[in-house]
Amino acid sequence: MINLLRSEWIKLHTVTMNWVLGIIAVGFPLLVTLLTANFGGDDIDFRTESLVEVLTGTTLVCALLCGVIAAASITSEFGFGTIRPTFAASPKRMRVLLAKGVVAMATVVVLAAAVQLIGWFAGSAIAEGRGADIDLADVPTAVPAMVGAVVLVALMALAGYGLGLMMRSTPVAVSILIVWPLIGEGLIGALLGQIADSDSIPRWMPFQAGFRLAFVGLQDDGPSRVVAGCYFGVVALVLAAIGAWATNRRDA
Repeated sequence: MINLLRSEWIKLHTVTMNWVLGIIAVGFPLLVTLLTANFGGDDIDFRTESLVEVLTGTTLVCALLCGVIAAASITSEFGFGTIRPTFAASPKRMRVLLAKGVVAMATVVVLAAAVQLIGWFAGSAIAEGRGADIDLADVPTAVPAMVGAVVLVALMALAGYGLGLMMRSTPVAVSILIVWPLIGEGLIGALLGQIADSDSIPRWMPFQAGFRLAFVGLQDDGPSRVVAGCYFGVVALVLAAIGAWATNRRDA
């Protein structure tokens, strides 16, 4: 298993696209957070909650891009046919799929954790230098939101990996991963909400519930942070399980 993990790590970090997406996934939220801290730190209304909201809010972009990395880590193998020698070298496909999933998720978790840590410490230092009063203890939900942002990235990678296993096509898997959470769920959730005359239904759509992991304030009647995380985690796990089952049953 160790050799499989090493092999998958080599495959993952030697692909240029993954480096580009990883840099954007880390750079975008950090850039926005640090610029906001710099230009908004001297505002009298700028507080700890403002900084954390920007940091965790922009992490949604990081989560989607990390999901793309995870999806492409398997779809590219099917696209270029390199999955065949991999399965030939290791006939137990589930071991290969598990190794790929573990490496992809571990990598994006490190990226997400780096974003939260650097964003908070650098952003708070910049904001305090501009005169803002920043104290993590002022916002009890700040740490849960930042931890939730890291969990969201991991689960989004798991969901993207599952979609990649099912679709076997990078454009299709990436399109679903981007379009469904940002557009599809909003439209279907709003429609179901109108039919059931309930405003809470859109918040219970799987990916929308997952996004709540990174919200600083949860004042509405949607799922709590823990419930939302468990719910989206089950959905992501089901996608990965179906994809693994299908890959184990179909020809490479």
